[in-house]
Amino acid sequence: MSGLWKLYQTKNTPYLDIKPSFSGRTVIVTGSNTGVGFEAAIKFVALDAKRVVLGVRSVAKGEDARSRIEERTGRQDVVEVWQLDMLDYDSIQAFARRADTQLESLDVAVLNAGVMFASAEQSAYGWEKTLQVNVISTALLGLLLLPKLKMSRMSGSARPVLELVGSNLHTRITGLDDPLDGRLLKHYSACFSRSQYSISKLFMEYINIGLADRAKSEVTGKPDVLVLSVSPGLCRSDLGRAYNTWYSWPAMWAFQTLFQRSAEEGARMYVSGTLVGVEGQGGFWHEGRLKEPAPLVAGEEGKVLQRRVWKEVMDALEGYVSGH
Repeated sequence: MSGLWKLYQTKNTPYLDIKPSFSGRTVIVTGSNTGVGFEAAIKFVALDAKRVVLGVRSVAKGEDARSRIEERTGRQDVVEVWQLDMLDYDSIQAFARRADTQLESLDVAVLNAGVMFASAEQSAYGWEKTLQVNVISTALLGLLLLPKLKMSRMSGSARPVLELVGSNLHTRITGLDDPLDGRLLKHYSACFSRSQYSISKLFMEYINIGLADRAKSEVTGKPDVLVLSVSPGLCRSDLGRAYNTWYSWPAMWAFQTLFQRSAEEGARMYVSGTLVGVEGQGGFWHEGRLKEPAPLVAGEEGKVLQRRVWKEVMDALEGYVSGH
């Protein structure tokens, strides 16, 4: 009951809608034709971004989103729709190449695209799809966009930002199985559970730390790119649509009404996350503050787990990204 009361309080005390300027800056938001990603794209356009790229699986739905953003903001020729399928490495690589060749700079990248499956489904690469999208494909896209973000820093712009979309649910995972072969990703890909989404978000925190380390300057050791995990909180969106069956709809409706904030309120976190200083490098931005690392992220145990998961992800991506 205390957990539900906390959710109710959080829902009714939304974070302030701050309005920094993004004038002259180029922003990418993935998974942005609906939900929190869509509302975030609206905010970046309304806050005077020079270019806002919607990375979407369906171009037709992306074009519809672009029209609605233009209607709501009154700004034309700012939004671009690029195809991006997070279940397809070729699509991810093509998206990153396009960013490298067609964008003068890249100042903010919000890797919002994510999934929550109700049952085990396997990707074309042999991984359970929740882990495929939320962990492995997110790592690939982050790695491929980092050079462009770093280059933008070198051109004299403000420190670019790479946001991975986290969830406070990762803090609820207090222990992991220890498979005989040591391969955590492989183990949880084969052993789907009701905690799969939470586990994927824990593993994503390990990716966050790995990307943050690779975002440092080779000369100064300081971050060229701010990399952090940002939690929009529990929001009304399409993320949980796999659970929205006809027989569960009344309960889902009541839960959403009582405990879930709006997608617009969640998108405020993405905007505020761009303003976190270097002390947030590799950190978790939640409810407008940097949160202490979860038990399985902090300390020596967390370091060991992070290295294990990062290596396994890099092994899975061998041939699709080099030098990492």
